[in-house]
Amino acid sequence: MANKNNQELAVVKGAIPKSLKLQFKVLCVQKELQMSAVLEDLIRQWIQAGAPIPEFYDDLLNEESEDIKGYISKSLKLRFKILCTHKRLKIRFVLYALIQEWVDTVLRQCGCKT
Repeated sequence: MANKNNQELAVVKGAIPKSLKLQFKVLCVQKELQMSAVLEDLIRQWIQAGAPIPEFYDDLLNEESEDIKGYISKSLKLRFKILCTHKRLKIRFVLYALIQEWVDTVLRQCGCKT
């Protein structure tokens, strides 16, 4: 599979709380964004920021999880995987933190959450 820039795509996936996945999907639809494109941007920004270790969120362990997946460039997935391995982070943990931060930011911007 390839994207519009003819880059080979790979699947990135992880388990996140069901409620967060639903919020993410709804916000992407409302903003007319593709979930894969948002995930790719979030991962790219995380890498460019020096791959900071995300804060730990208790609800990751306390809520029922569901898989989330996105299609990103193969080269980006490789960099993401290498950084997660180097920092001893699970990909699902980083995806969860990135998505949670994005959802919180979008909700704050619309005045839906303080």
